[in-house]
Amino acid sequence: MPTRPLALLRRSLQCAYRSFLYRHPVRLADADRLRRMAARLSPSAPRRLRAEEAVIVTDIRRKTAEHNRNNVTRTAAYFAFFERHPEMHWAFLAHLVSRNGGWNMTDLRGSLLPFLLPEKTVAPLFLFLERANALIFHDAYPQLLLYEESKRRGTPLFHLLPSFSVSSFMKPLWEHFWETGDAALLTVALIINEQQYIQLRVIEHPFFRTHVLSSWPFIAEQWLGFNDVLIPLARGRRIALAGTTVRDFADVHHRIHIGKTLYSLLLFDAHLFRRAYRFARRVPHSGSRADFWPQSFTATYDKRRLYSPRLEAAWPDLVHSFDDRRDWFTDNAMMQALETLPLPASGEMTGRYKRHLAMMKAAAIAAAKPAGV
Repeated sequence: MPTRPLALLRRSLQCAYRSFLYRHPVRLADADRLRRMAARLSPSAPRRLRAEEAVIVTDIRRKTAEHNRNNVTRTAAYFAFFERHPEMHWAFLAHLVSRNGGWNMTDLRGSLLPFLLPEKTVAPLFLFLERANALIFHDAYPQLLLYEESKRRGTPLFHLLPSFSVSSFMKPLWEHFWETGDAALLTVALIINEQQYIQLRVIEHPFFRTHVLSSWPFIAEQWLGFNDVLIPLARGRRIALAGTTVRDFADVHHRIHIGKTLYSLLLFDAHLFRRAYRFARRVPHSGSRADFWPQSFTATYDKRRLYSPRLEAAWPDLVHSFDDRRDWFTDNAMMQALETLPLPASGEMTGRYKRHLAMMKAAAIAAAKPAGV
């Protein structure tokens, strides 16, 4: 297994050792640094491109659209990028979170949730998950490819970010990363950016407000563990689980905290990172939960295990529009979210997910019984 990604963690581990022992948040940036970056923020419209720049932008748009076909292609693209550029921590985190998005999508056609949901809510829930997944990729993947092209040419190309309607928030963070190699600060910036980006376009969209976030099934699913975010950990043939649970998906600050928590688990626990990386390399993402627990789930019908279909067997590919070019960044106070990373006491999820799964089984069995039985 390549060791380079692990080597990238060494410095962060050494710097954060005392904070890790006492579970204090790790400080990523002081107030002066954030003020300097805020001073470089300047919303700008895309300018007229030179011929060479237009070729770069067109090629990045083509590659993004090619990989934005469905959750499986997006998830694979994130990991392939991390393999090419292991200093880009966010790409690995995005790969793991995107796996969870695919599992949640196929749960809607699996053994349990169809018993718990009115049929009319299933398609809106899928669209909610798919739209968020596609939007994040549409916004973030061009940023990654622009960084890749900058590396290839040996010169930063971040002045082209407005051509992809990327928030003005990101340009000084990419420039700072190019100058310093501060992967942790860039990762947190991308976590903030992605969650703010979908807040405008998904969470606050009237259709999803009415048909998903205000519906009792969405609340019930959160309570039943539908929003467990799992990181499978390989050790031999056994797969343990780390991660956390989203309790209030509608709250952008909570989702940002969840993203930062997951990143902390990977960044400050080299053993956990190594096992998560081993799983990701060993098991391609299919959308089925049989990817990580084949003893409990199956991608084909089997009475002994829970049905968890592959994505292509559950849902068709959708064509999305990306016409909303609004910049979510309107308040410099958001820079404060860059200051620290939380250090969770434990990311162990194996036992918790087993309990959540047992709760869902019991609820599905109860819902399947005829009235009066």
